[in-house]
Amino acid sequence: MTANKENRAGKKHRVVAAIGLAALLLAACGGEKGNPGGSGADGGSDPAPKETPKPVTLYMLQDRATISDEEFANLIAAPVKAKYPHISVEMVRATGGVQGLSEMISAGTFPDIMFSTYPQIQVHKEMGTAENLSPYITKYKMDLNQFDPAAMQTSRIYGGSSTDVYAVPFSLNFLALFYNVELFDQFGVSYPTEGMTWDQTMELARKFARSANGVDYRGIMIPGVTDLGTQLTLTRVDAKTNKALPDQEGWRTVLKLIQDVNAIPGNKNSTLDHFLKTQSLAMLPSYDARFAALEKLYGTPDDFKWDITQFPSHPGKPNTTLASSGHFLLASALGKHKEEVFQVIQLLTSEANQNLITEHGRFTGLSNETIKNKYGVNMKSIRGKNIKAVFKSAFAQPYQPTVYDELVHKELTAIAKKMIETGMDVNTALRDVTEAGNRAIEADVKGK
Repeated sequence: MTANKENRAGKKHRVVAAIGLAALLLAACGGEKGNPGGSGADGGSDPAPKETPKPVTLYMLQDRATISDEEFANLIAAPVKAKYPHISVEMVRATGGVQGLSEMISAGTFPDIMFSTYPQIQVHKEMGTAENLSPYITKYKMDLNQFDPAAMQTSRIYGGSSTDVYAVPFSLNFLALFYNVELFDQFGVSYPTEGMTWDQTMELARKFARSANGVDYRGIMIPGVTDLGTQLTLTRVDAKTNKALPDQEGWRTVLKLIQDVNAIPGNKNSTLDHFLKTQSLAMLPSYDARFAALEKLYGTPDDFKWDITQFPSHPGKPNTTLASSGHFLLASALGKHKEEVFQVIQLLTSEANQNLITEHGRFTGLSNETIKNKYGVNMKSIRGKNIKAVFKSAFAQPYQPTVYDELVHKELTAIAKKMIETGMDVNTALRDVTEAGNRAIEADVKGK
């Protein structure tokens, strides 16, 4: 007996009558389970057949959150179809940024569910495309305590509410320090260890500043400036004053790290290809997305010995990585199938499905340690790797976002590139990017 059928029955009778009828209906449901022949508990005629749900196609917007066609088919579409045969999920990849989203809204083609990065939670909230999930969470009794606390805090901060929920985590992008074991052995350098600071990591990186047999070796490639800022929970814009980069000393630390990395001879403009293809890069502090690329190399002529350890941290914040950079699920406020959407969200974040995605190389959005320890068990390249060291770090606390963050992000990225290309000193770079950020904010305010 389905809940929907019971609800329909309840609407046809008054409260007193419904109480008695509910008991009879429950008994009848029990009789159906105990009698495969289909007759009622009293041996009477067959009950009315269950109403077959009408087919529903839900469109999922892939909005900046990375997912391959194969992952979507196996980790999202297939589990949904197995649980709800009448529901099909198809993916729509977002293009054109905010303008592209606006065009879908105007055309009436905005998807039913969003698969997004955490900054996009704020974007969808402001555009009116994010549905408040709180009523559905209550109705379907979803336990928010099952999720990673840092991820849920990120959801609430970017959703702009301490009470309402607009997104729940599907998977998290944890961080690790990947390193080429063969290069460390070749040059007699000690492997990186757990709990290292950025300064200690830089010392190791400098030992690879050399050329040998026509190959130019590199020590390290680090994440981008905006990602690095999250490790120290650095706000981009002061929410009260609308001034850029209020924590000047924190941003000075980040820019100094970028300067130090690029001051190592031969280390400028390192790319993923230097680690994965030419295999001339010794260390790569990066997201878990690298595992997928390394899995593809496994057993091929291009495979190489590598391992991982804990992500480097700052002395004042030991055992802390960048902020939680997960992939979140949101329901569209413009959709026509909100009940089905939430049922899909609840299924995709269930322990069973989180087991599935974690075993296949996506780190669970749940706080369940048993599931976490299953990370990558179906990935041959990860076997024997120091995966447990990675989880000794916690995510940094999320910073408070503002609507002007993207303006400052552009200026930060531009100044980091200029530092690398010209050798600009940290103090000049910090002054220039702060001034440029403030000008961009002021221009945007005046234009509204």
